[in-house]
Amino acid sequence: MSRRRKPHPRSRSSAVGRRTIVVDLLEIGSSHGNLTLRAGRDTGQLACVALPAEVLPSFLTNLEQARLDSEEEYWSVVRHVLATASGSSPAETSRALERWLLAQNWSKVLGALPDDAAHSLPLVTYVGHIGFQLAPPFTTNRVLAIFDPLQFHRVQAALLHHCSLAQQQAASSPMHPRDALALALRDLCSLSWPPAPPAAPSPEAAGRYMQDRYEAFHRRSPYMRAEENSLDLGPTAS
Repeated sequence: MSRRRKPHPRSRSSAVGRRTIVVDLLEIGSSHGNLTLRAGRDTGQLACVALPAEVLPSFLTNLEQARLDSEEEYWSVVRHVLATASGSSPAETSRALERWLLAQNWSKVLGALPDDAAHSLPLVTYVGHIGFQLAPPFTTNRVLAIFDPLQFHRVQAALLHHCSLAQQQAASSPMHPRDALALALRDLCSLSWPPAPPAAPSPEAAGRYMQDRYEAFHRRSPYMRAEENSLDLGPTAS
């Protein structure tokens, strides 16, 4: 899920040919027995993702563990980064956080993953955020999508709903799962981006939401990462 202490050879799935996107917009759906995600930014950056029904139970479990783990650092990281932003508008704070996250050593984190991570859907937690490493056939090109853990909290109901729909679709579909995945991904990539923006909450509502999440974080027990899920990042990486 996140980090392993036991050293491994550098993963062949690390930096070569991989895009990195700090996700600001997330759209969730289901298609042909797959959970679908469109994750990107309003500048045009986009990753289209299709996850087959068979991987969804383990994906949801790992995602929830990654969300809890990343939040252990999240609030201190965001406070530090926003103090350096040029302004306080949502656009300015989003750009400041994107710049800071892209400057972190994600390649070192991914390079510490075991070699079999190239054939799985590894989620890593680093600097208070969730990195989702993707490659074909789940997406069209290799990409690291970096998520704010609160993004997944906000869309939790939609995520569970579409996972359930994808599993129902898969159970009744005559298509081979591989063909269904390819079709879902093709349909997803044909849609225009960015999508129509949802109604933005008022500054007051947004502030209340963040305060509620901050208080909920302090009320819950600290997340204790399993020893086998810790990567050996060396002395210079946080």
